[in-house]
Amino acid sequence: MVSFGLTNLMAVRIMKSSYAIHSNFFLFVVLSFSLLVGCTQAPIPVPTQDQSTIVAAVVETINVQNTQDAQLNPTNTPFPTETQVPATVTSIPATETPTKTIVPSETATQQPAYSATLLYVVSYPENKHEYVGNERFGIALGFRNTGTVTWEPGTNVKLVSYTGEVTVQLETSINQSVSPGEKVEFDFWAFGSEWYGDHTFVFQLYNNQGLAITGGYATFTYTSV
Repeated sequence: MVSFGLTNLMAVRIMKSSYAIHSNFFLFVVLSFSLLVGCTQAPIPVPTQDQSTIVAAVVETINVQNTQDAQLNPTNTPFPTETQVPATVTSIPATETPTKTIVPSETATQQPAYSATLLYVVSYPENKHEYVGNERFGIALGFRNTGTVTWEPGTNVKLVSYTGEVTVQLETSINQSVSPGEKVEFDFWAFGSEWYGDHTFVFQLYNNQGLAITGGYATFTYTSV
């Protein structure tokens, strides 16, 4: 019984002490709050900013942020793809079949009716080409009738051109017929020129009607010393 009484007495004392502590703490809190309220000054009014200024600042901040992001993370620009050009189909031209060339059969060349071949040009009595002034000599021209018509009497040879001095007979003719294939000689008298140097004579053969005979052409040159 004595122990029980002591126990109750101690409990009562503890409760009193706890009450006193709580009371003192409450008073301390109340006093501190009063001091804080008394020391607090009236709030300073904050100046009101213009709405457009705020919006501009926000936009600028966003742009700066986007620029920094673009620099830190550059976008890869894709290269243009090569356009495939379809190949042009070129048609192969058709090969032409060569045309067979018809070779004409050989046709015999028609011989002119009047035709001649020069056989020789010589001087006589000695066949030479140097003469002194007024030295006499003769010139013989030989032709063959290679045409299809007989040369009638009167067929002649004429001097048609010259260089130097003319010291030769101008024309000579025959008084006989010359059949195709036969030959004939025309003779001219001549003499040496007193002009030193070369002298050339050009002759042409004509039929009895005065037509030039093809191939009837001859020249003779001598030197006067």
